[in-house]
Amino acid sequence: MSFPPPQPPEQGATFAGTLIVYQIGNDLHHASSKACYTSTSQVEVERLSNDILIPASAYSPLFPSGFTRAPDPLPQNCYIKKPGLTSYDRISKESQPDHIAESVLLEATVSPQGRITGLCFVRYNRTLMQEVSPGSMMKRTLRSNLDERRRRDYNQILANIESGIKHLHSLGLVHNDINPSNIMLDGDDGDDETVFIIDFSSCRRVGESLEDVGRTYEWYDEQVHDALPQSDLDALKEIHVEGGSVWETSRISFVHTTPSL
Repeated sequence: MSFPPPQPPEQGATFAGTLIVYQIGNDLHHASSKACYTSTSQVEVERLSNDILIPASAYSPLFPSGFTRAPDPLPQNCYIKKPGLTSYDRISKESQPDHIAESVLLEATVSPQGRITGLCFVRYNRTLMQEVSPGSMMKRTLRSNLDERRRRDYNQILANIESGIKHLHSLGLVHNDINPSNIMLDGDDGDDETVFIIDFSSCRRVGESLEDVGRTYEWYDEQVHDALPQSDLDALKEIHVEGGSVWETSRISFVHTTPSL
């Protein structure tokens, strides 16, 4: 188990508990606690609650014949996606996609036992959040800390993101987690720069319930409980409010990447 350095809570945030993934032998477990920890030495496994044994198939499934095994060494333009298990208790109750979007997947890394250990995706340069807020500040902190050296006009970027969102809506799908960390920029500033919307783990069909769907704190309306196209557009407006008045123009092409559900 590992913990990042403790951070002061954002104004208005309330501590609800700690989700823990720990290993005993070859077994991984998911559990929760009402305590707040700053190091692994403080965790007492016997005092944890809601303990779940995570099956290997949930984080290291067998390698299917239709996938491509990643080369060794891996190419430099490759991003290795590892499973995040802190939300396993919630994810295990949801219906799972039956396949992965091949338009963004390159290949898979495989263990000697024939199990997938990571998915290799195209690596993009940076997120919109990393560009305007290198410290990945939350929204209300970002308002007062925009770096003067990074100011440019992102109106065209936002217009292209809106185009991608509306394309998704035309397919009957809602992203439900539009925020600066889920927008990738690739290439140099200017004509060759490309924008991608990523992270479709919260994507649902229009009208579906958002109960237990993970969304980013401060970047969604807590009063909205169903997948509504307007929610994506409202989130985009929030991004525009945070920086639109201080950013300069850049021409970008948008690449549609359709998620597999």
